[in-house]
Amino acid sequence: MRRVVAGLRAGCWLVLVLLAEPASAQRSKAPAKPLPDKVLTCGALANLRILMAETGGSSAAIKTRLEDPKADHLGCTRVGRDRIEGNAERVVIGGTAYDCLKVKETSLCRWTLSGVPAEAP
Repeated sequence: MRRVVAGLRAGCWLVLVLLAEPASAQRSKAPAKPLPDKVLTCGALANLRILMAETGGSSAAIKTRLEDPKADHLGCTRVGRDRIEGNAERVVIGGTAYDCLKVKETSLCRWTLSGVPAEAP
């Protein structure tokens, strides 16, 4: 009986060690970058793709363009994260994923680059 109890204790100890290891490995990872307060969104997916092509996807170039009142914003703007209610739709085009976000106070979703990578075919 003592051998059975000792075996159970050793088995429980092994399970606890194995369960604790992933948690300690997660703690050693570098902290994630904080998310920006606002998300770039466009009323039409085509316009988002045009904006990304014309600015080379540079966040500085996009910010400069959106701040210029004379520039064509293509119906794009930055939306605060507090106004985003969730994801309405997702598409993948040419290996790039796009999400259409539900935004408070509007019935239309707004397109943005997905924060989740496109799945491999």
